[in-house]
Amino acid sequence: MKKPKSKPDILFQKALKAHQTGNTRQAQSWYQEIIKLDPSYSDAYHLLGVIQSQQSRDDEAIKNIEHAIELSACELYFNSLGAVYQKQGQIQKALFFLNKALERNDQYIDACNNLGQTLLIAGECIDAIHIYKKIISFDNKTPQLYSNYLTCWNYLPSVCHEEIYQAHCNFNSLFQSIPLFNKHRSHRPPKKKLRIGYVSPDFCRGSVGFFIEPILRHHDHKKFEIFCYANINQPDKVTHRMQENVTHWIDTNILSDDQMAAKIFQDEIDILVDICGHFSGNRLPVFARQPAPVQVTYLGYPNTTGLSSIQYRLTDAIADPDNADAYHCEKLIRVESPFLCYQPVENSPDISPLPAESNGYITLGSLNNLAKINDHIIDIWANILRQLPYSKLLLKARPFNDQYIRKQYLNKFHKYGINPDRLIFRGHQESIKSHLKTYHEIDLALDPFPYHGTTTTCDAIWMGVPVISLYGNIHAARVGATILSSLGMEDFIAQSVSDYIEKAVKICLNKRLLKTIRRQLRRLMQSSPLMDPGALTENIESLYKKMWTGDIL
Repeated sequence: MKKPKSKPDILFQKALKAHQTGNTRQAQSWYQEIIKLDPSYSDAYHLLGVIQSQQSRDDEAIKNIEHAIELSACELYFNSLGAVYQKQGQIQKALFFLNKALERNDQYIDACNNLGQTLLIAGECIDAIHIYKKIISFDNKTPQLYSNYLTCWNYLPSVCHEEIYQAHCNFNSLFQSIPLFNKHRSHRPPKKKLRIGYVSPDFCRGSVGFFIEPILRHHDHKKFEIFCYANINQPDKVTHRMQENVTHWIDTNILSDDQMAAKIFQDEIDILVDICGHFSGNRLPVFARQPAPVQVTYLGYPNTTGLSSIQYRLTDAIADPDNADAYHCEKLIRVESPFLCYQPVENSPDISPLPAESNGYITLGSLNNLAKINDHIIDIWANILRQLPYSKLLLKARPFNDQYIRKQYLNKFHKYGINPDRLIFRGHQESIKSHLKTYHEIDLALDPFPYHGTTTTCDAIWMGVPVISLYGNIHAARVGATILSSLGMEDFIAQSVSDYIEKAVKICLNKRLLKTIRRQLRRLMQSSPLMDPGALTENIESLYKKMWTGDIL
């Protein structure tokens, strides 16, 4: 005779269903009730911790997942604990627990994926690529895993155009048997009001949010009906502000790809715009189903999507010159440069005096993520430091919360003759204003390559800190040039590595120039195309109309 389920087991099934359908509040309540009924119920502790991590209550999450491990050490719990530590930037602990999970099951896809992400965050891009190649050998059908693999390629300093392009084109093969909602038609009759759908996990405070919010705010609602398909875990104040500027807001977080595509098709979207590319939380599999007759990628990702179902990619002639067309599945549509506009944080800190005046030495800086700071860049930045013997370099990134990562980077720079007292590390700060105040310590910002900063470059300039950038040969390595050119700061764009080093040293030796520029930059930025969202939005709207009627082929 089958043993009847206990009350905790019955409750757990209810909690799990609520959790899976997005009702985390109810799930959390039931997990807590289960723990009261049975303090040894490890799965309840574990999933309660998972929810708390999603709510950014990481200390509570760690405590509950650790307790689950004490009750029953299994790979699932080790993986979840590693993921929480990864989110915190505690890289050494993340690696320890993810490897614990893989010791128990070396083909555990979620743990492999988290390990790859952790290595990328720590700046170990080549190791991350190797992990993702391993994952794809286990599972070559899951789109987000393949997207994570492709994302890594953008950071590698020595990969040619053809390799990156081919890797992205292979993504398309995942969707060859999927039926399409819409077939391509080159001609469509003009409409009085076009329905535009934006798809993103980034309708919130963050890098993409600084650039998409001003466009949403400036759309002409007499001519365009705006839909946002938001794949967001944690809405914030910026999310609510964006909601006020659009006609329709659809939460897609718990919708499957088929359900989301059907919803977009039902909404009769004319032009569907991806603003995430292959980054985490993307919904490219929805675009593969062609739920809208015209599909576009823009802003979020510095490369082709690889999808034949996306017809266009919005960019500009500096970021993507004529020779870039051959390496994109989409047709490149170039708006007047710049292809993006920046919206600074409300009530931003004031610009500080030049720190070199009070310090008596120059402070160079980069607030880019560590995936962009490869060994080649470290060699070049060390070269600059050696030519400026009393200068220092400030690096700020979440993983510098971890002493293990700080020690690693001290060792990396020491290989090139830079002593620890020349380096300043800053970890993550919750307050965006505290983050921006880091620029009060920096005299000149250094743009990494081959993956330039975008938000970091704009933030630096907004805070009065000029940026040295290097012209590269791919979009990711040319965005800095787009931004600086829009400000008339071509003198800060280097044509070669030697020119990059020479410009950085020459500018640092000219404190009067740095002081003058610092006073002028914010005003210069405010009057530039980089902060003219009305003009950019009008330009994009004009292109949307041409895409719809087929005037752009």
